[in-house]
Amino acid sequence: MRFSTRTRYGLRFLLRLAAQPQGSLLQLGQVAREENISSGYLEQIVRALRPMGILRAVRGSGGGYSLAKSPTDINIEEVFQHLEGEISPVRCLSKGRHCQRESHCSTRGFWTELDGHIRSFLQKRTLQEIIDSEKCSVTGGNHVELH
Repeated sequence: MRFSTRTRYGLRFLLRLAAQPQGSLLQLGQVAREENISSGYLEQIVRALRPMGILRAVRGSGGGYSLAKSPTDINIEEVFQHLEGEISPVRCLSKGRHCQRESHCSTRGFWTELDGHIRSFLQKRTLQEIIDSEKCSVTGGNHVELH
């Protein structure tokens, strides 16, 4: 199972916003250049994240983006759902779908269990936990700034 570049880049964008000093704004063009992401693609990612209410946008000269919520309040499963659309490992488990083989599918239990593990893992994670785990893995426990 692979998550799209949209989700990977979106998560990197959120981590960049979280690393900004409180009250400062980050411009999309700057992130696009530094992360080697097309500006247009980054704009699409921002449009997908907006309905979550986690971004604060300031227009005009000197404008940009910041987080509208604390990283501890940003749930990773919600981020993935907004960016991916659907995170189930197989289509038959997607919301609103019904499989004709559901009652006699020999692998449904396996896929349902895997789907549960993925969702549980993502539901339990916040943006802050990713920040903290990356700081520890990069420095062996010493805190560093995310760039």
